[in-house]
Amino acid sequence: MGVFTADGKGNITSGILDQNSTAQGGLILETITSGTYDVGVDGRAIGSSALPAGLITLQTQKPGSFQFAYVLTSSAHGLLTEFESFGSASGTLDLQASVTQAQISGQSYVFNLTGSSGIGGDLCGISTGGSATPFATVGAFTLDANGQVVSGVEDFNNNCLSSGSTNIAMTGGDIDLSTLPGTARLTTGSGTSAITYNFEVYPLDATHLKFIEVDTQPMLVGDLFTQSSSFPTGNNIFTIAGFDVPGGVPFTAAGIFHFDSTGNILSDSFEDINDGGTVAQFGAAAGGAAITGISTPLTGGRTEITFTSGFVNGNSLNACSSNCIFAAYPSTGGLQLLEIDDGGSTNGIAYSQSATTLASGVGYGMNLTGATSSSSEDDVAQFTNNNGVFNGIIDINDQGTTSFRNAFSGNYSADPTIAGRGGVLQTKNAPLLTTYVIDGSTAVAVSADPGFVGLGALVTQNASARSNVVANHLSLLRMSPVAHARKKSSLPRSR
Repeated sequence: MGVFTADGKGNITSGILDQNSTAQGGLILETITSGTYDVGVDGRAIGSSALPAGLITLQTQKPGSFQFAYVLTSSAHGLLTEFESFGSASGTLDLQASVTQAQISGQSYVFNLTGSSGIGGDLCGISTGGSATPFATVGAFTLDANGQVVSGVEDFNNNCLSSGSTNIAMTGGDIDLSTLPGTARLTTGSGTSAITYNFEVYPLDATHLKFIEVDTQPMLVGDLFTQSSSFPTGNNIFTIAGFDVPGGVPFTAAGIFHFDSTGNILSDSFEDINDGGTVAQFGAAAGGAAITGISTPLTGGRTEITFTSGFVNGNSLNACSSNCIFAAYPSTGGLQLLEIDDGGSTNGIAYSQSATTLASGVGYGMNLTGATSSSSEDDVAQFTNNNGVFNGIIDINDQGTTSFRNAFSGNYSADPTIAGRGGVLQTKNAPLLTTYVIDGSTAVAVSADPGFVGLGALVTQNASARSNVVANHLSLLRMSPVAHARKKSSLPRSR
């Protein structure tokens, strides 16, 4: 996570870059001393497949350098993929507004943070011999006039377990924006059981802040949005990702939760999943049991959603029957979700749906992140949708093996029965996707490829496009070494 200043002439003049990983054993704060970029007319880096050029290149003080492939959707927003041999990752690029302490004081925020609690011998009960263990938390808090946390509540999922770690009172903390990056502390519990988590803060504006943890463990990253006071009724497009139990394999899903005015999930809800390479659909429209659920009253910005039938959250494709529970927090960035039923480690977001069709005749930016049979993969693309025919360019990072400026084409067709749902079939280097339209500029996608368990976002390229769709929960998705070995023979690549 970081911030840099661009001069509009292809030069990056200054900045700060934060890193935190199990490999480093804590935070490294780098000063960005210089850098370059070159944006083409399609919003992408220039250059050819044989000679990549125009990538965002950040030179740090160490010295060291970082490179990113990207697609800009407007002058204020873009999608990123790390594009170097050191690793593979996806993210977003946003124009930063000037945010003062006074603007955030007195506000109530919802946060959604994911990452790892360190290296352990098992992943969700499956012996690995040593792998990063997934850790996630969602919650809400209120700041006073001085930026101090005066109230709040938080839920945790550590390596698929949440027992004893749900609906925990937040007893202290603060956000201080007097420096760049800013700093934050969040404290849960009291007395000898109190735990304080420390973060650096990068505000995009007063309604949207980004956090990266500076503690050695756990290591978390994510977003804060201003809190909403009501539950989102109607169709909500959701994405979730993580690991399931008992399989211990990566899991992604996208679909529609239809909420009534009391937060109950209605029977026309629908779900597409990719569970370790098994692709399937669930809900009454798929010929199975209806997806239904109930929600508790919204208290302190928090509710619990319990699925009563039809919904599948991994678990070898077995539907939930009152044993799948999510903590949920409404925010201006969507309904933030965390599994708290000890049956897996999944995390996600649901967004109110306001449109059901992809725009035709316009450019789109797209990024995808997920796991293949033997590695992690991140893609960033630009394409034009002409009446359901996609044509463009895609850059691929397969865990440090990069491939720049590949031709991209696919055929899109809308589902006539499920609002906003559609499918993308490959013609050249196009991943198999199931998409769900959120609004006039944004859609989400879940991989329908047995060889790629992943999620992504599609955002139109226009001057006003600024999507709040974030993929922070995807950091839970990376496959463990044991899961790689177990599923390798059954995850053939389709593209």
